[in-house]
Amino acid sequence: MIKDFVPNETITAFLSVRKRDIREFNGSNFISFEFGDASGRIAGVWWEPDRFALEELKEGMVVKIKGVIGDYKGNPQLKIAKLRLAAEDDYDLAQILPRSKYSEEELKSRIFSLINKIENGHIKNLTDSFWNDANFQNIYLKAAAGKLWHHACIGGLAEHSANVAEICLDLARRYYFLDKDLLIFGGLFHDMGKISQYKITSYIDYSDEGRLIGHICWADHIIAKKAEVIENFPPNLLMKLRHLIISHQGMLEYASPIVPQIPEAFILFYADEIDSKMGAIERIKDKTGSGWSEYVRLLDRFIYFGESPK
Repeated sequence: MIKDFVPNETITAFLSVRKRDIREFNGSNFISFEFGDASGRIAGVWWEPDRFALEELKEGMVVKIKGVIGDYKGNPQLKIAKLRLAAEDDYDLAQILPRSKYSEEELKSRIFSLINKIENGHIKNLTDSFWNDANFQNIYLKAAAGKLWHHACIGGLAEHSANVAEICLDLARRYYFLDKDLLIFGGLFHDMGKISQYKITSYIDYSDEGRLIGHICWADHIIAKKAEVIENFPPNLLMKLRHLIISHQGMLEYASPIVPQIPEAFILFYADEIDSKMGAIERIKDKTGSGWSEYVRLLDRFIYFGESPK
């Protein structure tokens, strides 16, 4: 696995091709790569690529590589000696794609426990209209919540959504005026659109729909369509549910179409912020171990994880 690579080691590994860029140097072509597996990413270079790598190799393919771990500008770089396309029975997809630390059954159990707490009949019917759809349930439980930043793994969407709903309920115990049913719905569905935003092959990337429409607009549209076919669904209630979805990123500069304007939307925004940041920090901690992390550009700081155990 990439996380186990050490300098000057000769390795043979199955990796996904995340990026591939043919470049020229001294009149000859070489290829710059980014490879990935379930444990992380690494840059790669092939100075004398063969015809397959130059003409047929595509991003998203899984390849078998032999090479040496070197260094380029202070970062690990895989210098390739041999590369071929991997057959499907050569590798286990679990080695290529990261997965939630929770099993699918554990995630499903947490989500259904939350759904069973909903008391408002209209919200329950709307929620059930999604979860009684076996295809939706299967896609939701396998979807990622991010490309790289937080919960960027198979099952990441379900893990993040359950976390957010549970954090919302924890906060609601302190404020009597909050509607817990709105919070459960918001927690479970605020990022639902990411089942459309990301495509998962041998790595996680944006879909065309994800770039052109985005997860917020997509989710709002689907929720409104589902509610339309539920008899006598209260328009004012639907407006609040939609407001939770389209305001959950909190600020216009965070690409939120509008800002939170009901109490539950404030709680949802901050719960989402907490879990997304902690999900990212957990990933950074796993990579760092102890001491100081590398500079985290999206947080604009280093993060300290304490001293190494003696």
